[in-house]
Amino acid sequence: GGDFDGVIDLIESAKPRLNNISPAAMSIDDILKDLNDEDSGHSLYVIQSHNPDALRTFSSRLGNEVYESRRRSGEIRPLVSFIFDEADEFIPRDSKGSYADSREIVTTLARRGRKFGLGVGIATQRVRYLDTSIMAQPHTYLVSKLPRQSDRQAVAEAFGVSEEMFRQTFKFKPGNWLLMSHDATGLKAIPVPVQTEDANKRIQKYLQSLKQTEQQIEDDIPF
Repeated sequence: GGDFDGVIDLIESAKPRLNNISPAAMSIDDILKDLNDEDSGHSLYVIQSHNPDALRTFSSRLGNEVYESRRRSGEIRPLVSFIFDEADEFIPRDSKGSYADSREIVTTLARRGRKFGLGVGIATQRVRYLDTSIMAQPHTYLVSKLPRQSDRQAVAEAFGVSEEMFRQTFKFKPGNWLLMSHDATGLKAIPVPVQTEDANKRIQKYLQSLKQTEQQIEDDIPF
């Protein structure tokens, strides 16, 4: 729609500046050093690959390197979160080959990572395909519309609630969520309806603010 087109236009306008940036490469050691450096500031790493097997193998290697380094040193800072989007591609119920590698590291992070400042988040639209033993580990859930009974049963089993709690999600529109947490909200196992702003609108606002800042800087520079 229009909001998405606006985001694309802003990205296109930034391309000339992006083309002037020299390509760079980082090793796992470089990433590991950054993730364990409390003075390095905030970091965001987005790992992608056209080869899903390579992506699962890399996630296993990186996760294990970070976990083992924290376990040996006992460090718990800075806090690090590993987010697995399309989680059914990383922690399916039946795990073989590279699936077993990614499933193992997600299990390790979910069960033992928090004592070393390591967290894990999983996101998927195919809940019924996930390993429910791993789903039960996170303390907080954001649940959108669940039209399939099998999905409702999987979440109910993982969080330890009845399916009746999800009835209100049937009428949810995009941006509406059911927030459930064991401790984050102060209301243990009591769902709280929340609404979040459209992600495309948030990105658009951010890009527009950058564009305005750059324009202001250019206007302030004397020639």
